Amino acid sequence: MSKILGYLGPRGTFTEEVSIKYAKDKDLLLKPFPALDKVFNAVARKEIEYGIVPVENSLEGSVNFTHDLLSNSDVKIQGELLLRVRQLLLARPGQKPSQIKEIYSHPQALAQCRLFLDKNYPGRPRINIASTAEAAALVAQNYGKAAIASIRAAELYGLEILQDSIQNEPSNITRFLLIGLDDVPPTGNDKTSLLVGLHDKPGTLYSILGVFARYSLNLTKIESRPIRGELGKYIFFLDFEGHREEKIVAQAMQEAEKQVLFLKVLGSYPRAESDL
Repeated sequence: MSKILGYLGPRGTFTEEVSIKYAKDKDLLLKPFPALDKVFNAVARKEIEYGIVPVENSLEGSVNFTHDLLSNSDVKIQGELLLRVRQLLLARPGQKPSQIKEIYSHPQALAQCRLFLDKNYPGRPRINIASTAEAAALVAQNYGKAAIASIRAAELYGLEILQDSIQNEPSNITRFLLIGLDDVPPTGNDKTSLLVGLHDKPGTLYSILGVFARYSLNLTKIESRPIRGELGKYIFFLDFEGHREEKIVAQAMQEAEKQVLFLKVLGSYPRAESDL
């Protein structure tokens, strides 16, 4: 029986695009979900074997909801994938730019295209919606509206391209995570993601970073997220090169764990091979 790979839907999202690429030749069935937490919950409940979720974008930074879900879930990061994102302005066939009164898209997509919208559609309302594909589906039923979405969304919903590649910068890359319930073995080219809580006293962040420096482990990301309901208190997400089963990584994490309130391994997984 084929295993199921869930993703943030509906059909036509960038998450579907990267999911199709990942699933190729893997005998996986694709299943869309209406929200990120639905993907996490389906994996946690073993309704599906894997999920793919966006975690950060090169223009707009992290997807905070994904970080929040990782911190409160037992799912493991099993891999990462990169996708070059090309944003398009779409509308029903025959629509002229001057007829566009409102623009719909996911908040990240709207932010990625802010400069284009400021220049070409100043003062037009920008409406946040759950996904770029959902925006495309809505616009397909309405005149006077435009969506920021993908070429696949244009094809699926019969929309016309008003403008191609409208993102703020030409290099617009989104990083996605493959999530599941099991740890994956080392490949020799891996990355580990941690969640740590620090003591509320001077020097704690400096101290934990020093552990990784002493073990010559290359930190590729560090990001803080506020602890809900506790102003001024934070947890930290760390990514570094290496796999938790490697001796030097295990030693570093053991030392680090002695200096923090808690340490949670979100996953050790193969690094994305980028040819973007």
